[in-house]
Amino acid sequence: MRDLSQRWCDQNIFLFIPLFFALGIFTTHTYPSLFTLFSLPPSFPSFAIVFFFIGVIEVIGVTVLFYCKRRASSLAALLLILPLFFLLGNAALVQQIKKPQHAGHLASLIKVSQKITLVGVLDTMIEERVLQQSDRERDIISRFEIEAQEVLLYNLDKSGGDWQPVHGRVRLSMQGRADALQPGMTLMIPAQVGPITSFQTPGSFDYQEYLAAQNIFLTGWVLGKQMTIVRDLPREKEWAGSIRFLPEQLRQQVNRFLRENLSGSVIGTYQALLVGSRAEVFPEIQEQFKATGTMHLLAISGLHIGLLALMVGTIIRWLLKRSEQLLLCTHVPTLALVATLPILLGYSFIAGMHTPVLRALIMTFALFTAFILRRQRSLFHLLAVAALLVLVCNPLTLFTASFQLSFSAVAALTLFLPTILPTPSYNEKPLSWLQNWLVCCWQRFILPAFLISFVASLGTLPFLLLHFHRFSLIGPVMNLLVEPFLCFWTLPWGLAALPCIFIAPQIATVLLNIGSWGIHASHFLIGLGAALPWASIWTITPTGAEIVSYGLLLFFWYLSTKMEKFQRATQGIVLINAVLLALHFSWGLFFTKQPVQPGESTVAYLDIGQGSSSLLRLADGSSVLIDGGGNRRSKGNIGEQVIGPYLWQQRIWRLDQAVITHPHSDHFNGMDFILAHFHPKQLFINNDSRVEGKYQDIIAQAVQQGIEVVRPQSGYEMMEIMQQDNVGLERGNIGYAGLRILSGITEAEQGRQGRGDVNDASLVLRYWHGQRAFLFPGDIGKEKEAALLKKQDRIDMRADVLLAPHHGSSTSSSPAFLDAVDPGLIVVSAGKSAYGKRHYPAPVNVAAWTEKKIPVVVTRNQGTITCTTDGMNLRCRNFVGKVVYSSSE
Repeated sequence: MRDLSQRWCDQNIFLFIPLFFALGIFTTHTYPSLFTLFSLPPSFPSFAIVFFFIGVIEVIGVTVLFYCKRRASSLAALLLILPLFFLLGNAALVQQIKKPQHAGHLASLIKVSQKITLVGVLDTMIEERVLQQSDRERDIISRFEIEAQEVLLYNLDKSGGDWQPVHGRVRLSMQGRADALQPGMTLMIPAQVGPITSFQTPGSFDYQEYLAAQNIFLTGWVLGKQMTIVRDLPREKEWAGSIRFLPEQLRQQVNRFLRENLSGSVIGTYQALLVGSRAEVFPEIQEQFKATGTMHLLAISGLHIGLLALMVGTIIRWLLKRSEQLLLCTHVPTLALVATLPILLGYSFIAGMHTPVLRALIMTFALFTAFILRRQRSLFHLLAVAALLVLVCNPLTLFTASFQLSFSAVAALTLFLPTILPTPSYNEKPLSWLQNWLVCCWQRFILPAFLISFVASLGTLPFLLLHFHRFSLIGPVMNLLVEPFLCFWTLPWGLAALPCIFIAPQIATVLLNIGSWGIHASHFLIGLGAALPWASIWTITPTGAEIVSYGLLLFFWYLSTKMEKFQRATQGIVLINAVLLALHFSWGLFFTKQPVQPGESTVAYLDIGQGSSSLLRLADGSSVLIDGGGNRRSKGNIGEQVIGPYLWQQRIWRLDQAVITHPHSDHFNGMDFILAHFHPKQLFINNDSRVEGKYQDIIAQAVQQGIEVVRPQSGYEMMEIMQQDNVGLERGNIGYAGLRILSGITEAEQGRQGRGDVNDASLVLRYWHGQRAFLFPGDIGKEKEAALLKKQDRIDMRADVLLAPHHGSSTSSSPAFLDAVDPGLIVVSAGKSAYGKRHYPAPVNVAAWTEKKIPVVVTRNQGTITCTTDGMNLRCRNFVGKVVYSSSE
């Protein structure tokens, strides 16, 4: 047994190296303050550090292994070498994070959004995103990246400063097309540029880290169309510059050819398959691919690289076999592989060299090299090489969905396919030609394809739920139906058309039109699949422990297939643990009322930009969402982008109640998604007829879903909670809590519908738990505040935390209202736009709050504010966990 383990350790020692390298990156990312061991200059490239230390480690490793072969086991070598790779992962991430801090980096000069004039080289092709189908320029957004060379910063009086040499990449967008520009051109661009911002709400997409993984730390908008071409494309003598920008130039030419010669949804799908750009895939088509679990087919990955290698390798091998001299003097298969590699490398650059492409390319190169050197090994070693090289290039790639999905899918296929793929069986009884053909198709094509899709889905499941909160029940079947059309019909025709685009455009158009039949068929199929009920299941976010447990279950299931003696017992234990894991994950579906901590309430004010949304987790475990709207001008759905992911991150499957305080879109434009996926039992509205946007559609959606639409009057008790061990105690006791509508639809107010300010018709809610209270006044102004003050003898308006009325506008927060509420903390829900920064909160209000010594937090600065109370003690934290307010009795 000892010899067996030592032999396994000797053969698989390399598998641990990328694992510990990734573990060092993960630990540093999770606990950044604990790991700052390497303080080299930010300009020192991280890959240089990595390759230097790898050389040192190799020398140490060889020495240790040689010593261990004689005196101990390879396990001792592991214990000595792997901690070094852990520290190496730490060093690589620290250096990557420090890049924008270097004095010469453009990001070190621009700390806030500002107007600049930038000189730089167009580094990527220009992607176009069509907002809606029309020929108008304003409905097209062009996006590209600039490698900065010089920048002109403007002074506070808007006068020009001095030009400064800089470096660093900037992602810019502009309205309309930019057909005259090509990668490699040096441009002078006036732009509004600033640091990348993300919603500081747990569970939402971290756009800042996503772009940092691409070495982009600034984004901006081109001001008008005043770009100047400072220098055209590199000259022929400058061969290095010409070669550098050639792949992006070819990508842009292919993109433009597709746009000019094809039409409709075919353009975007072809661009995704051939050049790796999904910018022009219609949103409804993307949603159908997601709902049917086939979205990965639009990402260039190992399937595309493998298919191209097969096509090119077959053609080259056939051509080489025409020469008798080559057959006699060389090994033709090896020569064909060597000739195929440059073509694969060139296509990978044209495809954008994204993580799945890079992983597939590295694995293909390693596999071909192993074949040429007659050193074939396990695919796991190739996967480990690919993972290490990808992480060396940029350690932040570890946290991207593409890296996790790509490598987990290949790992699952490598692990399980050899054990579950059935061996073709032959029937002793004679069969007809049709029966033989059907059996052959089933055994050689249909069943293996289904198993491949099923195993890949199993391997990627936890990461799909982590990043996208959904998986498709019909995914394996839909992949079986769609893959032949896209991957074995459209893709080969498209790859064949690629070289023809530059030498025979008319032939390329014919080939692409033939391939488009497969696109139309796949779009038809995914449309049918997405329309099926329960085609796609939305779920809560799995915890880190659940992801690790799931991975261990798969690994032990694999081990059980190798342990014939204990196979049944091992599989039984794995199955029991799988059931327990599934129950733990879905517990909230059966027991919806789960407090964060027993006897505690939590109130979260979400960072959703210029809008408002607050989540109440009441003392009895009930969950109530007050408003759910974001920026009026946003093209996305704030419910899908921020509010929904936050609820899933909080392990909430269902809401008990939802409230729309008034029909302004910045308070409800994400509620359609929330109603559809969190199914609250009741929806409270103020019954105002002065509506905007999709408000009426949301109310109709609630009625269709069977959600009770409540139009409450003032004084309506939404919820009253009496903890069992405090039954009979009076209001103000820590065991007593309730949610009440202070201002609703009273008879007098119903008569005034249609007159006055829409904001003043907002529902006003107050939640109290013991001696602590929270006030949610919607967008009321000073007139409504005065009306509430007249009822002060009948209602209790006091609150420890006040959500600033109307986002802190100057039309609200009168001195008398503040005196009546007497808040200990004011929370302002406001966005990061220039207008929002000027008006929300209003400077006059900030001055009044400061004068009264009331602490103020703004969500755009502090992120989501989370307050927790047990009825006596109250503590509020910002997005990063820092305490911004604390009070105890």
